Amino acid sequence: MKTKKKSRFLTFCFSFLPGAGEMYMGFMKMGLSLMGIFFLAVIIPSCLRLGIFGALSFVVWAYGFFHANHLASLGDEEFNAVEDDYLFGIDTLTGGKDFLKKYDKWVAAGLIVAGVFLLWNTFTDIAYRYLPRFLWEMMRTVGDYTPRIFVAVIIILIGIKMISGRKEQLARLETHQDAEEKYGKEKEDGMADRRE
Repeated sequence: MKTKKKSRFLTFCFSFLPGAGEMYMGFMKMGLSLMGIFFLAVIIPSCLRLGIFGALSFVVWAYGFFHANHLASLGDEEFNAVEDDYLFGIDTLTGGKDFLKKYDKWVAAGLIVAGVFLLWNTFTDIAYRYLPRFLWEMMRTVGDYTPRIFVAVIIILIGIKMISGRKEQLARLETHQDAEEKYGKEKEDGMADRRE
């Protein structure tokens, strides 16, 4: 679909749903990626009961609203120069086989976690019918907090990995600087010996 400037009023109306304004103007890839990110930002925190992360959906909504209206306000030449690409590098993340090769462990871990949560929810639904009330309440409570605990552990592990990676980078930089200083000192010593 060819992109073209359309009614500013209709673009404004469509921009209340992230991605719809871009799609209305013909930027299908932009609109689809923005809409997908928005719905993921709404669904994931609500399913995992992570209310604070639900604020991300507002950030995505605001970005989508202003992005569509900004596109509509561009001059004809600037508007025609805009390419319809997926936002935030989504096309590089979904590179098919290359993506699976690069992130195979993460994809496998995500599938395992999703399967465990699905089994747990199914098991608690069955247990509700057959277990005494207090046991079922205990299982439901554990099930309610498990996703939060899991996400918290993942966030902590990512933070630790980032800090340890930074420490390794600083250690390599210090080693490199020490080697340069040693080389410079040896070079100066060699030049001093030649002078004598």
